[in-house]
Amino acid sequence: MAEKDLIEQKLGPLYLNTYASRISPIQRSLQQKTHFGFDLDDTLHEFRKASSIASAAAFHHVAAHHPPTQEALKATYAHILSQTASAAFADPAKTSTDYRRERFTALMQAHDIPTTEETLQHLLDLYKSTLRAALVLKPGAYALLSTLKSMHKTVFVLTEGPEDAQRWTIEELGITGMADVLITSKRGGKGKTEGLSAAALRELGVGGGGMVFVGDSWTRDVLPASEEGILAVWYDEAGSVRLDEEGNVKVNSLWKVRELVGGSSSSSPSTE
Repeated sequence: MAEKDLIEQKLGPLYLNTYASRISPIQRSLQQKTHFGFDLDDTLHEFRKASSIASAAAFHHVAAHHPPTQEALKATYAHILSQTASAAFADPAKTSTDYRRERFTALMQAHDIPTTEETLQHLLDLYKSTLRAALVLKPGAYALLSTLKSMHKTVFVLTEGPEDAQRWTIEELGITGMADVLITSKRGGKGKTEGLSAAALRELGVGGGGMVFVGDSWTRDVLPASEEGILAVWYDEAGSVRLDEEGNVKVNSLWKVRELVGGSSSSSPSTE
């Protein structure tokens, strides 16, 4: 177990005890819920770190054979991502490979680098293999999911992005058996701020009052879920804990969510 995991597992419950009078109502509320939903990227796993490592591997390969530096390629790629962000994943027919191919093609064209199908395929393969090796669960994720399954809760993942990539990521992280349902923006081309939470309620056949949703984004996870009457838990890893009298929950570790939901009896694998 990583040092951060160990520290949070041991000290997290003690820290929560400082909210003594507020913990019991929140625990009761969480334990009464039947459905627990999670954002995937940067909530259940370290997406930004993994994707940055994978992108860097592609930039290194290109820079080794062509004039642009890795820094220049990184800057151009960031610009490409920012320019396509508003329309990202809006086409349910496109796969993750389709989107990556478009981005790498735009990157090469921006630097006037001759591109062949073989070149693009190599970059795609390099990116994916490096991404696979870099995938890692967030501290406490496995333990929390294990606890929820032991309590016979329905666990679902609600995420934006190509469905093939999300399923692949869940499989590679080793949590396929813990996620009962995957709901992605492929459904009707909806993103989280365009009604994806409502779509989840319809698909799962449950009202917002029976559901919890855990996500790292205030605007894309917490607010949309709250608007549907879902108890939203804001996972703000760089922030502080907040358990207020109105029932708002903000945590900086999934270990703390686990403690609030079901205590600390489960164990997590050494891969976390």
